Amino acid sequence: MTEGKVPTPEMLAAAKNKRREAPEDAIFNYFNASDGAQMRFARFPASKVVETKGTIIFLPGRTEFIEKFIEDVHIWNDLGFACAAMDLRGQGMSHREHPNRDKHYVKTFDQHIDDVHEFFEQALVNKMPKPFILMGHSAGSHVILRFLHDYPRDADAAILIAPMVRIAAGGMPQAITHGLSYIMSLIGLGTAYVPGHTGFKEGRWGWRRKLTHDDARFEDEDFFITTKDRRLAVGGATYKWLLEAMRSCDKLNASGYAEAIGTPVLVLQASEDQIVDNQAQTDLADHLPNGRLVRIDGAMHEILKETDDHRAQVWEAIGDFIDLKRGPDFSVL
Repeated sequence: MTEGKVPTPEMLAAAKNKRREAPEDAIFNYFNASDGAQMRFARFPASKVVETKGTIIFLPGRTEFIEKFIEDVHIWNDLGFACAAMDLRGQGMSHREHPNRDKHYVKTFDQHIDDVHEFFEQALVNKMPKPFILMGHSAGSHVILRFLHDYPRDADAAILIAPMVRIAAGGMPQAITHGLSYIMSLIGLGTAYVPGHTGFKEGRWGWRRKLTHDDARFEDEDFFITTKDRRLAVGGATYKWLLEAMRSCDKLNASGYAEAIGTPVLVLQASEDQIVDNQAQTDLADHLPNGRLVRIDGAMHEILKETDDHRAQVWEAIGDFIDLKRGPDFSVL
């Protein structure tokens, strides 16, 4: 990070040390979705800041929850931004569609987009300072892209961390994965785990090798589950979740879809990602009218849980995307 840029090394180090401690002014609550389901959210108002520069709104990836973003909440607060976040339906402490909380199941990804709109209407508009900047990881970034398409006036910009534009199939043709998920759901086995997935297990070091080089940050998720609330946990994906995720990816990749998203968007790509399809990310970013893609060299899928060096690249890219000192002005992008 070049001299004079923010956040400073001291800010980054302080946030790292406080990454398991929510800010003192944090507010956790629930709002009712359009179907009455209870959705968990949080606001981090940066109350010590006299005049905030805007609000960063976090959406987590699959299995994740609000607390995983606390390290970056501290940084944004220190930079003068308020923050907010919500647990997506089916994970965290938001409504679960299936009675077995370990099974990651959704009826449709479309509901996620409606939920985010209700989040804006009930918890953000006229309650948090503008501009509104969405920031998500993986499946959360996928939801952000679809939200920007359907509700183009709600957010001013977005920062997408390893967005799920398509799921990496590990060499298996997408048609086979899609077809198997469809058949399993059709015959009533949509709630079964996909191969290799199980109920929640603490540790999961086999997964760590695909997600991050940083063992300590990888353990943050288990820390919150075991010390805060076991209900934060969710296990493996079901066939129905996978089917709906792939259907939603098809919508996202449809001709003309990306071109209709005019919001300024920064896409941060993990060069060593094994979870989502990097080529699909690149292709989509090329079609975003105001899109910018930055590759984080050496990083795996959970870029925000990566090592200090990788995270420094993230903040370098963010600082080039928006003015962190004076506050964002998206009219010049």
